[in-house]
Amino acid sequence: MEVNQRVREMEVSIIRQIAQKCAKIPDSINLTIGEPDIKTPEIITQKTAKYMMENQLSYAPLGGVPELRQEIASFYKKKYNIDYSPDEVLVTVGSTEALSTTLKGILTEGDEVVVVLPAFSLYEALLKMYGAKAVFIDTSKNNFKLTPEMLEEVITDKTKAVILNYPTNPTGVILSKEETEKIAAVLEKKKLFIISDEIYSELVFSGEEFYSIARCENVKDQVIVINGFSKSHSMTGWRVGYLMTHAKFRKELIKVSQYTVTSPSTLSQIGGIIALKDASDVSEIASEYEERAKLICSRLEAMGFDVVIPKGAFYVYAGYSKISSKDSLDFALEILEKTGVALVPGKAFSTEGYIRIACTKEKEILKKAMDKMESYIKKIKG
Repeated sequence: MEVNQRVREMEVSIIRQIAQKCAKIPDSINLTIGEPDIKTPEIITQKTAKYMMENQLSYAPLGGVPELRQEIASFYKKKYNIDYSPDEVLVTVGSTEALSTTLKGILTEGDEVVVVLPAFSLYEALLKMYGAKAVFIDTSKNNFKLTPEMLEEVITDKTKAVILNYPTNPTGVILSKEETEKIAAVLEKKKLFIISDEIYSELVFSGEEFYSIARCENVKDQVIVINGFSKSHSMTGWRVGYLMTHAKFRKELIKVSQYTVTSPSTLSQIGGIIALKDASDVSEIASEYEERAKLICSRLEAMGFDVVIPKGAFYVYAGYSKISSKDSLDFALEILEKTGVALVPGKAFSTEGYIRIACTKEKEILKKAMDKMESYIKKIKG
């Protein structure tokens, strides 16, 4: 007896592998997993706990609690000026299930999906699992910005969808309104699904603006928005996310979600309602991550890294070609072994010569990590 061949060929993500190695090293500092350290806003935990004590928790309605779907639609209208009705919102078990449900629902064997590099490893893994082929666009030579010309070069008759992720994990890059509209103009002609992973949309730094491609009316009916509460509200363990799309697609995707998870946790959905009603402003959280990112950028630049200055999310992506010629996995393992600081190699995002640092520790811990790295890198450089 054997399991699915595609599953056998897959591995646990490099991010998790390094995190596991880090856990075995005394006094190590884990800067790998994108797990917010900032506590969930107290009003969410208190009101959700009160609801649990006073109500029987039953299965949630198919597709999500109606009040949560209404709050999500209202939030996107108020914050991003995008019109979605509650019947175009599908609540999921985190944004991961939203993405998985989307891909499982739209892909058939042999389809191609455009993935913009560097990219979160989940995208390629899910595409392999569902029999589709990832077609990569490497944006490293263009300051990590996708252009219409890049898209035109890779789209074929087999292309079914393109995955966009802004602010991007791992670079924190965002696209302007003008840049987004130019991308939309290409995708309108091609009539492809546009999967817009917006999980970091609320964590945009001062002076910057996130412009969702769903705001482009010429392609809105092609867009499937992916989002959730894990990053914006530090609700990773609550496992509640959502997708938004045209009602005709939502009607089909709800079947995939039902036969995969039945429905997300009722209690977690109550937490989502409270998050949007009573804690929708997460600007202070975004400001804290921005301060941390600035600290990391400054320290890495002083060490000789070529830093990609993030405009959002909570990561710093940096090239190390002036420091080492090793491939990114070996370099990350070396740093872990010699300093006890766990970083993610660029290989985890299908790029080389870079490392990613998650700014998900208090500034004093980040300073300590940078001190450890700086001391060792001085030895490398002689």
